[in-house]
Amino acid sequence: MALNRKLTPLIAGRVVKSAVQTDNVLNIGFGDGSALRIKTAGPEQVNIAPGSTVKAVRQTANGLNLDFADGSSVEIKLAEATSSVMLRNGAGALEYAD
Repeated sequence: MALNRKLTPLIAGRVVKSAVQTDNVLNIGFGDGSALRIKTAGPEQVNIAPGSTVKAVRQTANGLNLDFADGSSVEIKLAEATSSVMLRNGAGALEYAD
């Protein structure tokens, strides 16, 4: 998977506060109040430990990997090639959409 050069610099260093999968949407909340919303291909559970620090994001047309500072990684199957990933800052303003 290739590095997502737009999203990686935006969320690298952010600390995961929560990760909740509801139906086909994964919502990841960060300690700074920002939130990453990912439409997934199915309701599969993705285990992201609170306190994990994001190192990088890698992405293909139908998948996204979040790499963490501790060396762990999670793979997320996207619902669609586009319009599946949205990042909002703590104030709710859009930072990234794909």
